[in-house]
Amino acid sequence: MNTRRHPPSPAAGAAPGALRVAICQTVLPQYRVPVYNLLGAQPGVELTVFADARMGSLESGTGRTHFAHELAPVRHFRLLGQELRTQAALFRAVDPRRFDLAILPWDARYANLLPAVLKARLGGPPVVLWGHGYSRWPSPLRDSLRNFCGHRADAVLLYTQTIAERLVRQNGFDPQRVFVAQNALDQEPIRAAREHWLARPKELAAFAAERGLDPQRTLIFVSRLEAENRIGLLLQATARICAREPRARLVIVGDGPERQALEARAADLGLGGRVVFAGKMYDDMALAPWMLSASLLCYPVNIGLSLLHAMGYGLPVVTGDDIAAQNPEIEALTHGVNGLLYRNGDIDHLAEQCLNILTDAALRQRLRQGALHTVAEEYTLERMVQGFLDLGRLADGHDRLVRSLAQPHNEPAETQP
Repeated sequence: MNTRRHPPSPAAGAAPGALRVAICQTVLPQYRVPVYNLLGAQPGVELTVFADARMGSLESGTGRTHFAHELAPVRHFRLLGQELRTQAALFRAVDPRRFDLAILPWDARYANLLPAVLKARLGGPPVVLWGHGYSRWPSPLRDSLRNFCGHRADAVLLYTQTIAERLVRQNGFDPQRVFVAQNALDQEPIRAAREHWLARPKELAAFAAERGLDPQRTLIFVSRLEAENRIGLLLQATARICAREPRARLVIVGDGPERQALEARAADLGLGGRVVFAGKMYDDMALAPWMLSASLLCYPVNIGLSLLHAMGYGLPVVTGDDIAAQNPEIEALTHGVNGLLYRNGDIDHLAEQCLNILTDAALRQRLRQGALHTVAEEYTLERMVQGFLDLGRLADGHDRLVRSLAQPHNEPAETQP
């Protein structure tokens, strides 16, 4: 553990004794804003997030009420065939005159990450590296560099307990320097939209009927239409599902570079009106009737926060059993409790698992209850923020922040029409 370099000096406008936290990110996605608002709202926390305004199609979110956002451009370049980036804000975040704790991205593609960590060791605040802790596309050089940086930070912060345990067991990390803040979504907009539509059963039934959907025989996919999500597998499985259940329908919500090819593939498979391409939508009030007109979310591979989004609507999730090919949120799925896994790449088994939910009302109801419980009691914003508050023990005089914030909301176990 690094020793404390020198006592902090209060920042202008900071509450006396406040823990001044800096977080650096490439961009500030909208789904992170509620997390930072809750963290910044805690007594004794002053939060600043450094992030660029845009990364590709992703823009920094709005609605910041309890933290400051400082624009921090990210520069991209290539070196020896590798895609690298720099963010000057990494050095601003380790300035002890401004911050008592710095949380930097644990990403070996940042060429100035190690220099920022070493700078902090010479006189800055404790540094925490936050990230997956692994890569779905392993590279011996990049993996070694990531672990090298992690061992030189004061601590690392991960999304899942599984990876935390692996780092301790296989990579020699001190368990006292490994923290977990499991990913979560703000469920309030989802809950509000779900309750709005469930309170209007006639309108919801009319919505489904107008689109030719039987909620007991409909599966849905919600995400970007990109090759890495293997949506073609879902189309093939849907053809086999429809051969056994003619009323079955697939709704695809989203847009992306694969849309035209997927529409052509659906036509080639003879699916015709059995696949509905609903387009992209981000507002939960618009998305809710689609979700509530389905019995499950199917995401062949590479699932992430879409899993928690679907569970907020009480939808079981079907996805592949190659856990290494998934994002950290896969840890929230327990086979047979809130969803089902299929043998990765096996189209017949994918169709079978979807049919199990579509045709077994008791199983469907049990998985719905499990999905709602997961997001109401286990994967909450409060629990995620608690992972950040636990880091307070690294900064001098801030042990008081390590307390039990995680008080999940009581979530009614509602059923769908």
